[in-house]
Amino acid sequence: MKKRLVAALMAGIMCFSTFATGVSTVHAAETEVAMNIVQQLPMPKESDYANVPTERNLATKIIKEAIEFIIKHGDEAAKVIEKVAGKTVAKNFLKHFDKVCSALKPLLEWTEIPTQAVYDAVYRALKNAGVSSSVAANIALAIKEGLSWFI
Repeated sequence: MKKRLVAALMAGIMCFSTFATGVSTVHAAETEVAMNIVQQLPMPKESDYANVPTERNLATKIIKEAIEFIIKHGDEAAKVIEKVAGKTVAKNFLKHFDKVCSALKPLLEWTEIPTQAVYDAVYRALKNAGVSSSVAANIALAIKEGLSWFI
């Protein structure tokens, strides 16, 4: 039994060393091919990106369109909020719709709108209007999460 164990161990070591040598040879060949491919590609120029919006600007554009949608189509926005957070939050959203819209409208003038700013604006407007913290947080979070579906 001792001989079998030693033989199996030696066979395993030999297989591993053969495998490792083969891998390093293949890796070296892949590195050479990769270097040749990289050298053949032209370097990018600033003019290549002149008309391409950045990710952040694209996200802001989507957020602005979503805010405009919420303001113009409260009932449809409530359906999205219901899918995100449930019926109770959607009902509260409709109940406080005017306050939410008044919080969102100033954001449309911003250059960049992070989703956290949407949350903060809605939460603060609702809290200042006397809405409870939990209701304000649920509505603000549902709107923020709804926006993240489109970004």
